[in-house]
Amino acid sequence: MIEKVWNTDKLRDRLQMKAIQSRRPLSCTIELTYRCNFNCKMCYVRMNDSKAAPYGRMKTVDEWLDMARQMKDAGVLYLTLTGGECTIYPGFERLYEELSKMGFRISIMSNAGAYTPAIRNLCEKYPPYGAAVTLYGGSNETYEAVTGDPRGLDKTLENIRFFKSIGVPVSLNFTMIQENVRDYPKIGKICAELSIPYTLITDITGHQKDPAFSNALVSRLTPAQRACVACHKPEEVEIALENAKALEKELANFVLPKAAVCPSASAAANPVGDGSPVPQTTPESPNSAPEMNACIGSYSGCAIFWNGEMQTCISMNGMENVNPFEIGFENAWQEIQKNHAQTFKMPPACQACELKSECNHNCSARRFEGMGSTQTPDPYTCQYTYLLKLYREKQNNPEIPQAPSCS
Repeated sequence: MIEKVWNTDKLRDRLQMKAIQSRRPLSCTIELTYRCNFNCKMCYVRMNDSKAAPYGRMKTVDEWLDMARQMKDAGVLYLTLTGGECTIYPGFERLYEELSKMGFRISIMSNAGAYTPAIRNLCEKYPPYGAAVTLYGGSNETYEAVTGDPRGLDKTLENIRFFKSIGVPVSLNFTMIQENVRDYPKIGKICAELSIPYTLITDITGHQKDPAFSNALVSRLTPAQRACVACHKPEEVEIALENAKALEKELANFVLPKAAVCPSASAAANPVGDGSPVPQTTPESPNSAPEMNACIGSYSGCAIFWNGEMQTCISMNGMENVNPFEIGFENAWQEIQKNHAQTFKMPPACQACELKSECNHNCSARRFEGMGSTQTPDPYTCQYTYLLKLYREKQNNPEIPQAPSCS
């Protein structure tokens, strides 16, 4: 399970603990658009306009600003703007400026490949709270193979350096698939030269609207490849891929967890939040960190999608979404909290699984992405966890890598 390390000296952590205790929204991810300047093989959201039409329409700048006022009244402070590529949303400059003036701490989640001079000037005038940039390869050739842009890497690096030059904190992700896995050493060198740590993303799921809209399920690494790559340095990627061939055969001995053997006592003792009690702080120590780390974001965060629908997080799009543009943000927040206990209850099969403590993707949203249900374990995740533990033991290193170093 992914854990959060609390730092009570940081304002955001203190605010989040208070928001968790009171079950109030502190952060929101806004997915402005399904459009993107890249055409990545594995994207879960990008569509052309004709494919998107049956699912609704993008909201206007004025609609988003009205929603932002409601969010501010509800206590939201942190906004993450994403897409698609959020910076190509029509009216992005006006929206970003107005949100900045409203006092939100804004993070931009982006591929950093489509910044106009106007957007750069805006970021200099109103520096974002942070920039999260995804890398898709270590060369322009790989970028073209993955995203369709023959100058994608050059554009991305130029804008990463721009953010650094104006003092904006940058975090980097490397989304790894079959088409770019061998660029792992190049990514390591690029990030070292930039002096920016990065997160390796290998957990790829299908398109949220229709699996046929992307090649994600074909392009993603196999569970064995993921496990081996997670256990090797970037420069050892060829060794990892070769070892994955033998590791794959170990799946013949793997059996998916069964719900029938789940101890009922465990289920009764842990009714909420991926098998753990609701995190609490106490009046005596209001700034103390919760003792457990269930789905932290589910108690104080939410996501609103390009068509105006809302859920707990981006990954749960499609699971009984509510629409804050119809019922108001506060009512929408109350609706998703109303179903919290059932939504984030750990499935009986997962509670009984001997790999439970080592499963760093054992979250309701990940199960929903993979299986369309929060109560059904995803075999892709289960196989990865099993093989990762096995490979670590074979390497005489039982340590299981945890997010964010590899996810």
